[in-house]
Amino acid sequence: MEQQISLYFKNGSSDKEYHAQLQKAEQGYVVNFQYGRRGSTLRVGTKTNEPVELTKAQKIYDKLVKSKTSKGYTEGESGVKFQGNVNKENSYLAPQLLNEIKDEATLIELINEDSFYAQKKHDGERRMVRKTAQGVEGINKKGVIVPLNEDIANSFTEPCIVDAEQVANHLYVFDLRSYQGTNIEDQPYHTRLEYLQQASKGFGQHITVVYTADTTDEKHQLLTELQTDHQEGIILKRKDHQYQEGRPHSGGDVFKYKFYKTATVRVASHTEGKRSIHMEMLNENTTVPVGKVTIPSNQEIPPVGAYIEVRYLYAYKGGSLYQSTYLGDRSLEQDSSDINLSQLIYKNE
Repeated sequence: MEQQISLYFKNGSSDKEYHAQLQKAEQGYVVNFQYGRRGSTLRVGTKTNEPVELTKAQKIYDKLVKSKTSKGYTEGESGVKFQGNVNKENSYLAPQLLNEIKDEATLIELINEDSFYAQKKHDGERRMVRKTAQGVEGINKKGVIVPLNEDIANSFTEPCIVDAEQVANHLYVFDLRSYQGTNIEDQPYHTRLEYLQQASKGFGQHITVVYTADTTDEKHQLLTELQTDHQEGIILKRKDHQYQEGRPHSGGDVFKYKFYKTATVRVASHTEGKRSIHMEMLNENTTVPVGKVTIPSNQEIPPVGAYIEVRYLYAYKGGSLYQSTYLGDRSLEQDSSDINLSQLIYKNE
């Protein structure tokens, strides 16, 4: 007996949603949940680390729902629904990762190269989506199957595998790995983009194919617009490259250039009575504190142990991140391997 509920809470600037599901699983039932600011990329979790019998699962589910309704959450039809299922299953797919361009001279050199395209870097979460006859799956940058926003899931009608960036309940697609059941990863990128335009005719309103600048003038114009609009960065991709999973140690065919510095850190603790958290990173296996960051009032305070992304002006060696700004919870796709100090850019560099 499967059940699900969507609950909402609004009070002043606070606008939250909470979804829970009691679902059949192998040898029992599980209780999963998703929560966060309405319309955002939601945090996910489970109340059952392994399947339990129906009677026990029902008690867990009922207690969870009661705990939220007692705090003022109510059912409603508006807002974004969310696919459940938090199983950490391996998708056996991995995304193609980008190397970062560190200096503007290299950026301009690639922009002036006729062999490269340019695209906007969206400030969201990396998300591949696999549509088959059996259903639709979201896959994070670690290759793990993760819950997928239902608005996005329902926007796919034909079998395909896309690579994209998810921002709230919208997917910005920039590559196509499989089309109508056929793997096209060995096709040059300009051919995959042609297939992507064909596939996009069947996409719903919550999917957008990103704009690709081709000529040198178009690429310079895109760069100017992104910088003027204070966007996160720009992507450069070789026009004839094949899709290769993972990231090369150096060089490669796909690059990113960020207009500001970002880092993945872990929540070490909460500041009592304030909307701020203490951050930590790893120096090999040693935990290193890197200061505090304030959580905006319209966002949930991430729990201790969560992996979050922050923007910062610069870092001090042996000290904290300077002028850090909270960007979002990235626990769905990040882990301890992503919080090494080696990612930081220091002031004297």
